[in-house]
Amino acid sequence: MSNDKQITGNVGVFHTARELSRSGWNVMLTVRNAKGADLFAISADERVVHPIQVKAHATKPQDTPLGLQPENYITPWWVFVAFALSSEPTCYVISLDEVRVRMGRDPGTRSGKSEHQRLFWLHRRYYSPGSDYEMIEARNAWHRLGQAR
Repeated sequence: MSNDKQITGNVGVFHTARELSRSGWNVMLTVRNAKGADLFAISADERVVHPIQVKAHATKPQDTPLGLQPENYITPWWVFVAFALSSEPTCYVISLDEVRVRMGRDPGTRSGKSEHQRLFWLHRRYYSPGSDYEMIEARNAWHRLGQAR
């Protein structure tokens, strides 16, 4: 991973932690580049713990690769941070089920790869402000995680 991508990822994770903290959640970061969640949001009474995967995009959103076996993902909440390096990033709080319903797969027409070699991805249109497919209900929707207190 290039240093620029690492910095963008850090900005996305720390911005997400800031917004969650402002909403009353206690936040614990995980070790960067480890498999699974990037952070945990914990309610004030410690009865609710949300593992969260963060995907940050420096400027305009790009498609997010999900690999060959997206069924192996278990982190229940994902935050997509668009324009992470701007003064006003836009975040989309999306459940894993919503990611799975919307994910696409390389059709193989240009790559020529067989089906078992074609990657899955989440199209940027779902987390691009102003897109016809934008998940408006998820934009900066920290309330989707429930009450922190």
